[in-house]
Amino acid sequence: MSQGLPPRFCRWAAVLAYLAILLPIGAFAFHYPLRPEEIEEAYSLGQSGDREELASFLKQYGHDFAYPSDNPIVYVKSVEFQTPYEQIVLKSMRSAQYNKFKAAEDYRASAGAVFVRVVVSLKIGFAGPIPKAESYQVVVSQGSPIEPKDTASTVLCNPFDPLGIYTTPQPCDAYTREILLRFDRRQFGPGTVTVKALLPGEKSVETVFNLDQLK
Repeated sequence: MSQGLPPRFCRWAAVLAYLAILLPIGAFAFHYPLRPEEIEEAYSLGQSGDREELASFLKQYGHDFAYPSDNPIVYVKSVEFQTPYEQIVLKSMRSAQYNKFKAAEDYRASAGAVFVRVVVSLKIGFAGPIPKAESYQVVVSQGSPIEPKDTASTVLCNPFDPLGIYTTPQPCDAYTREILLRFDRRQFGPGTVTVKALLPGEKSVETVFNLDQLK
């Protein structure tokens, strides 16, 4: 007749099983998937008429930079860390025709994508050679660099090409470029993430986002 397992072994097995449930949840930076009520919450925030509440929310996801005092030719205007939740807010606030059903559809289509968006600009009035796209680099890291799934570099504004069609809502008075990196949300863990933009001329700008405070 076989003997039952020792009580001590059973207790350790129960502890290990409990940890196995908890660890995968805590291993990632973002709760995924979002519940339907969270998607609707993000949509509603984008449609909100409370500009102060919306600005306070977006400030956590975007860091803006003033033109540096050392008068450089090229500088970083902004760095954004776009979680799946914030992407819904952005789409909702930019379209009066947006609705909660389209928000849910867009969320499913995004499949947990996370975007890091860096906007760089040349100084107003600069008329020299325009730096090539490959002269800009963006490194995203959590202890070690995280390789993006995809990278795109797009000119948002070129005052030297008045016939061009660009997406920036501001007046086109300085050459401006967007560098967009796409990641999978599973590439990020809890804690902080560092975004470092390497500019032509060996200059760089570094900023940090606390992912534990983002949705």
